[in-house]
Amino acid sequence: MNRGRILFHRDFRGYTGGHGKVWDYFNHALALGWDARVYLTPESLRDPSNPWMAVPSRIEPEWRPGTADLLFLAGMDWQALPRVLDGRSRVLNLVQGLRHADPVQPLHAFLDRPATRICVSGAVATAITATGRVNGSVRIIPAALDLGAVMAAATGAHGDAVFIGAAKTPRLGNELAQRLRARGHAVELATDWLPRGEYLAAIAAAAVAVPLPAAAEGFFLPGLEVMALGRPLVMPACGGNAEYARDGMNCLMPEAEADALVQAVERLLAGPGLAQELVVAGRATAARHDLPAEREAFASLIGEIIH
Repeated sequence: MNRGRILFHRDFRGYTGGHGKVWDYFNHALALGWDARVYLTPESLRDPSNPWMAVPSRIEPEWRPGTADLLFLAGMDWQALPRVLDGRSRVLNLVQGLRHADPVQPLHAFLDRPATRICVSGAVATAITATGRVNGSVRIIPAALDLGAVMAAATGAHGDAVFIGAAKTPRLGNELAQRLRARGHAVELATDWLPRGEYLAAIAAAAVAVPLPAAAEGFFLPGLEVMALGRPLVMPACGGNAEYARDGMNCLMPEAEADALVQAVERLLAGPGLAQELVVAGRATAARHDLPAEREAFASLIGEIIH
């Protein structure tokens, strides 16, 4: 049953977790019976890294927001919506980062635009609500993973290297790698963005995975990906990862400095006991963040909006 037309907007310059989550919601809309469409800006890459290339018939040639029953906006998409449509178009706004609450960030200025806001974590909802600027309701739908797609990257073979994902914090990543190598540990360090499949495969093969978040993250999906892939996880706290991470229960969460991170890694390399306990709990945590739960919450929210 066609429930109406929901229009997405994307400026796709390369794959990011933010684009990936919008893609998830695009597929949620399709699964729920909506005629989901996307407009890609002229500057957008149209190559295999862009997931919307898999559905060319759903790519709109023109951006016509006034023709849609619902608009789905995230990040800087607000720039494409004329102010004249405020209050006339029903907008779902996906808020994925704590930056929206920072007055010096351009994202902050969009909080007074009318919309129903979907926050990927309680930390994001708390942060934007505290600004006093939010125009519209706020709903928390914790971010979820396509567990099937993540698990497809698992090879079943684990090496002895520590994988450090440090694209957001290359200085800390380099320092941590140097210290671990000086102590005789094998290390695989990624300070640049890797293709998603390559990144997940590196995690799946690691003895211990250390994805390093920025100081403030809205959710930080890489930590949950490590849990889903069944690898021991070391990850500093970053705000949004409190939605799923529990220090000493499903991961270790040292301070974001090299000495503390080295100590945490070596605790997990010292023997299988603690590492295995964290892995078992981490898999259970990831299972609670599968896409069906996110889709069900999205369906409930849309039902409230259109009735």
